[in-house]
Amino acid sequence: MWSRVRKLAGAAVMAAAMALPAHAQDDAPIRIGVPLPLTGPLAGAGTQLQWGIEYAAKEANDSGGLFGRQLELIIEDTKGEPNTSATVAAKLGGQDKVDAVVGGFGSTSDFALLSAIQRYEPIFVHPGSSSVRLEENFGKNPWYFHVYIWDYHRQKAAVNFFKSIPGLKTVAITYEDKLYGTDGSKFTQKFAEEAGLEVVMNEPFRAGTPDFSPILNRVKALDPDVLFVIGYSGDNLQVARQSQQLGIEPKLIVTQGAGEKRSDFGDAGDGVVVLDLWSSKQTTPGLAEWVKKAEAARGGEVVSTAVQGYVAMQTLIDAAKAAGKWDRDAIIAKLSEMTFDTPYGKVKYGPSDLGGLHQLITEKTMIAVQYAPNGGFDVVWPEDKAAAKLVYPAR
Repeated sequence: MWSRVRKLAGAAVMAAAMALPAHAQDDAPIRIGVPLPLTGPLAGAGTQLQWGIEYAAKEANDSGGLFGRQLELIIEDTKGEPNTSATVAAKLGGQDKVDAVVGGFGSTSDFALLSAIQRYEPIFVHPGSSSVRLEENFGKNPWYFHVYIWDYHRQKAAVNFFKSIPGLKTVAITYEDKLYGTDGSKFTQKFAEEAGLEVVMNEPFRAGTPDFSPILNRVKALDPDVLFVIGYSGDNLQVARQSQQLGIEPKLIVTQGAGEKRSDFGDAGDGVVVLDLWSSKQTTPGLAEWVKKAEAARGGEVVSTAVQGYVAMQTLIDAAKAAGKWDRDAIIAKLSEMTFDTPYGKVKYGPSDLGGLHQLITEKTMIAVQYAPNGGFDVVWPEDKAAAKLVYPAR
């Protein structure tokens, strides 16, 4: 059964806590900072992550909290903006003196967030963001734990999926023009060329752009075997909708899951493939029971991004329980060594390719989900997790 999670604290935070009377420390809530983009173009994913984090915290609190203390979430809106993210980091670490941080989404804004908060050396469990620049700059810190895949994990999986499609030879890439998209496009081009695929287009766009018609018209002229969109949820939705509106129908549109749901697309999503970490329909032991309970609590579909937030908080909670008390170093040690039973299956933080100390998910976890015309969806790749065959060409 899945567990709970949460916390984060650095030397400065612990010093402040030691100034409290012993009974106050024993009775005070455990304060968890939750910085997320809740407004702006990244809000779709941010609100999904928030729900997952809150759900795991509620499970823990409903069971008595940790060591008789309730978990208190200090939720802050980063807006997906670097300046705002740096301000939020200073508030959480300096003013709120949180015991831990679980949050972050958006590589560019999270770079600013982590740059500002690292002075406090908190336990930081990071559910989102994939730019390897975050891995290179922060991954070697013993207090930093990363749930989501790095760019090269996702792009390896994308190219492996493309290679599994008989006759697929050409790829058109369009990508968000900040850290997330540029690193993703670079790795996709590299792995695609190594696999013998031809990249016929590699074109940037601004996140939240309302008009993809120039890119889609170019795709129409090039007629690639697949259009690969490396964007956030609003970008993925807009590409699919404008493709339908303009009557430009690539053989296959593939996006990277960023918090959007099947219902968000409507019939514009028919045939679209989403590369993601998780699906409620995948065959993981014990998953069906967890999904039923979570969907009842959610009042609807639970998407992959919500699971990222849930697992980030869950692993923190489980590690704290294993430590037997709220002790920063003991919790870090447990996070580093434990195997966690999660909606992904059994997973463990371990070294990543570019020197990060604590990486939870890799390309081996990734799946491809195709949206069906009836409003449903099916896992179509890899074969051992697939419940249906890919429809290709999809349009």
